[in-house]
Amino acid sequence: MNLMTKEQMVAFLIDSHLIEGKLQTIKINTDSLKLIFLDLEKELYQAHHIDSEQFMQSYHYYLHEVDELSEIYEAVIDSLSLREKMLNTGQ
Repeated sequence: MNLMTKEQMVAFLIDSHLIEGKLQTIKINTDSLKLIFLDLEKELYQAHHIDSEQFMQSYHYYLHEVDELSEIYEAVIDSLSLREKMLNTGQ
């Protein structure tokens, strides 16, 4: 099994949440939005040099490693919160 490291999971999840956030602001029909998401998801996997199978295997592994998954999501939340704060303060 080729698992992603915690750091790789954090980076991937941050980018994934940013994409989801951007898509929520687009005012188009659901079918078109799904197509855009699929394209962006493909680009996300390529940018992180993984495929959906590696992500899912890693995600399922970390689901059983509760402390590690908690650390991953703490880092994701901290990073996204910092980015939001910087955007709101114009930094």
